[in-house]
Amino acid sequence: MTDFPTIAQLPLFVSTISAQSCLAALAATGTSISPAALTWVANQAVYMPVTLPWPYPVNRVWWINGSTVTSTNVDFGIYTASGAQLYHTGSTAMAGASNVQFVTPATPFVLPAGRYFFAWVCDNTTTRAFGVTPSSAATGALSGLLTQTSALPLPTTATFATFSAVALEVCGITRTAVGSAF
Repeated sequence: MTDFPTIAQLPLFVSTISAQSCLAALAATGTSISPAALTWVANQAVYMPVTLPWPYPVNRVWWINGSTVTSTNVDFGIYTASGAQLYHTGSTAMAGASNVQFVTPATPFVLPAGRYFFAWVCDNTTTRAFGVTPSSAATGALSGLLTQTSALPLPTTATFATFSAVALEVCGITRTAVGSAF
């Protein structure tokens, strides 16, 4: 009998600023990883790379709202590395300034181990998002971030473009069905 588990415990949350994301590459560029409310470019989607080393059950998706949410809609999605949409929330009204907002898929699903993009788009601007702004568009591109204009709702197939002057939204997936503790 061993004192250590033979199977690693899956994290409760996987996000755009967790160890499975482009966070390490972004931090290596000198970008400060201090999320804050920020201005978004209306209807511009950002695709943020995430690599799962194990299958991960998705019971809910989430994002953190910025400090202003009046009449604002967002869409969160998960894409394959080649740009095929696996899931998206559809246009969803933001609820609660500076809060984590959860959406439960109609049917929970499992993402196999692999590389994905979490996508986030907002139809409004001033302080609607909560995230990290790379020190430059080139820094964001070097970190694997991609973008697409006029993408609300998120498209069935992503049209990836070079990252340009938007931020990385703090968003992700969770295997929990209830609760909000990080």
